[in-house]
Amino acid sequence: MPVSVFFEGEQPPAVKAAGRLLARAAALGLGRNAARAVNLVLTDGTGIRTLNRRFLAKDRLTDVIAFNFPPSPLPGASWGEVYVCVPVAARQAKAMGHSLLTELLVLTAHGALHLAGMDDRTPALRRRMNERTAALLKKL
Repeated sequence: MPVSVFFEGEQPPAVKAAGRLLARAAALGLGRNAARAVNLVLTDGTGIRTLNRRFLAKDRLTDVIAFNFPPSPLPGASWGEVYVCVPVAARQAKAMGHSLLTELLVLTAHGALHLAGMDDRTPALRRRMNERTAALLKKL
């Protein structure tokens, strides 16, 4: 599978154990782009805040950030990266009444859908993206 999973900072053992399932969620979100190399990075609050500040000019925590890279002539070069903030995911999971794993799967699929070209800038687009995310997670 072309999705590589990385862990930054301290992560609960259950998160590390879910690497293969998270990679599968990302691959489903990528759809026809699933043959491209993508990195999934589960990070902490400091990591996601640094990325958000540096690349998006937002000095705050967020749950997921996805970056597409220009095509590279190098074999095996990454096409994109999805960063998921585990502490934010844990808070959201508690607020939504489901498990941390469920929230991580949602955020992973959501980020991969962004890489595949989906947008959620408007309520209608967000609703469509959320429906697609739910449909993908049923395939796991």
